[in-house]
Amino acid sequence: MIEVAAVVIRNPQGHVLTVRKKSSTKYQLPGGKPEKGEALVDAALREVAEEVGLTLDAENLNKLGTFDAPAANEPGEVVVGTIFTYIRTVTADEPHAAAEIGDTAWVDPAAPDRALAHLLRNRVFPALT
Repeated sequence: MIEVAAVVIRNPQGHVLTVRKKSSTKYQLPGGKPEKGEALVDAALREVAEEVGLTLDAENLNKLGTFDAPAANEPGEVVVGTIFTYIRTVTADEPHAAAEIGDTAWVDPAAPDRALAHLLRNRVFPALT
């Protein structure tokens, strides 16, 4: 089981920011694995800053829930994601791909137009509606 923390970040049109690792074909939420002893909310904030260059405030995060699904990048593994929503919107030009991220994309959760990780497509997007 792989534990991760991630954040739903929306633009003014309601689309969700997704990231694709350089080594992957699937888009997922910005976020990642917590370091030893790190709180999940702190891991989510750190990973968002590392992956897309956004500095978010913890007081603007709400916990959406904890979901599990087959891992997108580790065959045979299950990912358990604690997902937070960022209550403010950001503009399309604010985030940028950094670290291991090859691309970012804004995705309409009601009509995804690209390959998404199972956790995002089958668990998180349905929870947003």
